[in-house]
Amino acid sequence: MAIGREAWNGQFGMGRSPDAIGDMEETKCATATRVRICAAAAVVLIALAGLLALPAWSQSTPPADAAGKAPEPMRYGNMPPSAAPFGRYIKPYHEWYISPDTLAYDGGARSEADGDPAKLKTINIGFLGPLDKDNYDSPYGIAMLHGSQMAIDEANARGGYHGKPFALMVHDDLPLWGASSMAISDMVFNDHAWAMLGSVDSSSTHIELRATLKLELPIMDTATNDPTVTQTRIPWLMHNFPDDRQQGYALADYIFNQLKLKRIGILQVNNRYGRTGKSIFFDTARRTGHQPLVEVWYAPDSTDFSQQLGTLKASGIDGLVIWGDAVQAGLILKQMRAMGMRQPVFGSSRICYPEVLSIAGPAAEGLVTISPLDPTRSDPQWQQFRRSYLARFHAEPDAYASYAYDGMNILLAAIAQAGLNRGRIMDALRQHEMKEYSGVSGKVFFDDTLNDVAPVTMMQIRGGQFVYWPEQRTDWGGKPVTYAR
Repeated sequence: MAIGREAWNGQFGMGRSPDAIGDMEETKCATATRVRICAAAAVVLIALAGLLALPAWSQSTPPADAAGKAPEPMRYGNMPPSAAPFGRYIKPYHEWYISPDTLAYDGGARSEADGDPAKLKTINIGFLGPLDKDNYDSPYGIAMLHGSQMAIDEANARGGYHGKPFALMVHDDLPLWGASSMAISDMVFNDHAWAMLGSVDSSSTHIELRATLKLELPIMDTATNDPTVTQTRIPWLMHNFPDDRQQGYALADYIFNQLKLKRIGILQVNNRYGRTGKSIFFDTARRTGHQPLVEVWYAPDSTDFSQQLGTLKASGIDGLVIWGDAVQAGLILKQMRAMGMRQPVFGSSRICYPEVLSIAGPAAEGLVTISPLDPTRSDPQWQQFRRSYLARFHAEPDAYASYAYDGMNILLAAIAQAGLNRGRIMDALRQHEMKEYSGVSGKVFFDDTLNDVAPVTMMQIRGGQFVYWPEQRTDWGGKPVTYAR
């Protein structure tokens, strides 16, 4: 017996993650009404636990090693054991996301007639990303477009698909609710695209997902940080960018378990990127016994942070986490040090850009951030990509360009393998489940939701230079538990 997606969404809410549901249950019931609510929820969870105990949904366990000892079962999203909801009380129910049939598809897309290359001038691939200069996310969207186009051009230089060139059908991801659903419809009905790549904004990506339930267009997502896009169990998306879980878990482990800091403050940009990323770090810290002392936010166009920094200073924090972008992080660091605040500062991956150093100057010394890649790597694949990108676009490739390049290459290889049939293209992408892929951005590892759960990179500014090293979480015991499978 298995629970259908409709039943899951009806009982627990569309798009809610195990983290979110766990937080609801961890809230103490202080009144009679809330006691009744908690009791009712407990009944539902007990019933769910019983269903998950059935063989169809048993926890995925790797085979025994040569010594006969079974390794630890894979944890959902490489979550630290101490941060897992219900981890101390009952068997966790996140097996919903680590079953081999997580993205099983039984629809009719495979039976659709294949496209005939002889009748096509180009093999079209859709692209959706923020490109307008007035869009807050446009620097990431433009880099993503550049990386995608490079992969397309290189594939065409090798002969394209059966002699026909690939063509990128570009759509600007407008900052309007629902705009992405119109773009993906255009890709299917006007562009006749066989798959698409995009986008940066997680709200747009969620809308893409809902639209493709009907349109059945494979989506390669190379830029979204929001982990909930792969928690929908919609079998039409693959995601290769390190999401907020991997970033939040790594920062929490480094701050609390390695540096032994205790009184942490949080300063986040007030948009979906800031709110979603901050919540992962906050929840991980709270569940592991390190409740953040204070959290404040700033508007995306802020330049004066004196009020927020005053609140943080008065709170007596011994460290600060910034979830935002490089320009404002540079201003924050400069103003923070001018106020006499000497606490160590940590940041999300969008802060790991040269602008933070050029703006903050010496005030950036010691800053530690997450980085989705190590640009100082010397391996030939990365160096060749870097030289080609720099010669063409006169800029260093960032993570958004690199992961888009890798994601497009994965997508083009799936088309070459499966042919011009959207259902079989997605089947080819699903062959990456529980496997490693090496690209210009480094090594990624796709779990059963086709989400990248590989270790991230850490960066610290030392002597005015960006210094990188691989993440080493203390709960791994040598290597990420995912890789044991």
